Amino acid sequence: MNKLCYGVLLKQENLMINSVRKDIWINSYPIFLWLALEPIVGLIDSKIASIINLDTLSAIGIGETIYFVFIWVFIFLAYGTTPLVSSLNTKNEVNKLNYFIKFGRNISLLLGLVSFLILYISSDYLISTFEPTNKIKVLSSDYLIFRCIGLPFYLVNMHSTAVLRGLKVAKITFYSAFIVSAFNIIFSLFFGLFLGFGAAGIGFASSLAFFCAAIYSTATSENIDKVSMRKKFFSVGFYILIRSLFLTLFMAYLRNRSSLMSMEEIALQHILLQLWSVGYIFVDAIAIASQTLISELISKKEKYQKSVLQKELISLTALISTFLAIATVIFLEDFVQLFGASSFDSLLNTNLKFMVAASLFIGCFAFLWDGILLGLDKSKEFSLLTVISSISGFLICSYLLRTENTISTLWLSLNLSLVIRAVLGFVYQK
Repeated sequence: MNKLCYGVLLKQENLMINSVRKDIWINSYPIFLWLALEPIVGLIDSKIASIINLDTLSAIGIGETIYFVFIWVFIFLAYGTTPLVSSLNTKNEVNKLNYFIKFGRNISLLLGLVSFLILYISSDYLISTFEPTNKIKVLSSDYLIFRCIGLPFYLVNMHSTAVLRGLKVAKITFYSAFIVSAFNIIFSLFFGLFLGFGAAGIGFASSLAFFCAAIYSTATSENIDKVSMRKKFFSVGFYILIRSLFLTLFMAYLRNRSSLMSMEEIALQHILLQLWSVGYIFVDAIAIASQTLISELISKKEKYQKSVLQKELISLTALISTFLAIATVIFLEDFVQLFGASSFDSLLNTNLKFMVAASLFIGCFAFLWDGILLGLDKSKEFSLLTVISSISGFLICSYLLRTENTISTLWLSLNLSLVIRAVLGFVYQK
C-alpha cells in the first residue's frame, strides 16, 4: 500500500515537473528567437559596415552606443509591462488590462518623439565625448540621426510585444522580430551598400524596419479605469527607469573608455558587446518568460520559493551558462574575425577571452534574477540592485584603469559589477 502511494506521488511529481518544463519552453522559445534576431542583425550590420571600411564600423559603434543609452532607459515599457499584464489577465480584470495597453502605447509614442528631438539637438556633443576623428564624427552623426527617426516605432513595438508576452502569445513577439530583422538586413544592404549611403543608410534601414514592425505588433484596446492603471504604470515604470538609466550609462561608459584608447579598440569593443548580446539571450529569454510564469503563479496565491518552477529555472540557467562560457573561450576569436573583418590579434588575448566568457557565466544568473524579481513584483529591489552594481562597476573601472588602460580591464570591471548584481538579486528574492 505504501509502495502504491509512493508510486502515485512520484508519478504526480513527474507530471508536474514535465508540465512546468513545457510551460517554460512554450513561453521561452519565441522570446529566445526574438532576442536572438536583434544582436544577429546588429552583427550583420557590423559586417556590412566593415566591408565599407573600418571608419564606418567605428562610427556605428559610437552611434549605436548613444542610441541604446536612450533606448534602454525606456526598457520599463517592456519589463514593467509583461508581469502586470500577466497578473491582470490571470485575474480576468479585462477593463484595467485594456486601458493599460492603450495608455502604455500612447506613452511609448510620446517618449519616442521626445527622445528623437533630444538626440537630434545633442548628437554632435554626445559623439564628441568619444573623441573621434572628424571623418568618424560625421559618419556617426549621419548614422545616429537617421536611426533615431525610428525611435517612436521602436518604443511602440517594445511595449506591444511586452503586452503579447504577458498574454502568453509570445509567438507574435517572434514574428514581429522577424519582420524587423528581415527588413533591416534588406534595407541595410540596399541603402548602405547598393545605393552607397554607408552609415546613414544602415541607420535609416533600422528606422524603416521598426516602422513596419510597430504596425504589425500594435493591437486595439479600450480605455477604462484610468486612475489606478496610470498610477501602477508610473510606480513600476519609475523604478525600472532609474535602473535602466544607471545600467545604460555604465555600459556606455565602458564603450566610451574603449574609444578613448583607439578607434580600433572601440571597433573591437563594439563587436564583443554584440557577441555578448547574442550570448546572454539564451537566459534572458527564460528570464522574460519567468516574469509571466511567476506573476501567474503568485496571482493564484501559490509560493515561488522552493517550487518546481524555481528549481527548473535555476537548473536551466546553470546548464546554459556553463555551455556559453566554454563556447566563448573556444570560438570567440573566430566570431570576432567573421563579423569584424579583422582578427584584432594584438588586442584579443587569452585574458580578454576569459573575461568575456566569465561575464556570460555570471551574467546569466544576474539576468535570471532580474526576471524573477519583476515576476515577484519587486520592481524596487530590481532597480536598487542595478543602481548599486552599476555605481560599483563605475568606481572599480575608474580605479583599475589607472594601472592598466586596456579592454581587459573594462571587462574585468563588468564582471565584478555582475557579481555584485547577481549576489544582490539572489538575496532580494527572499
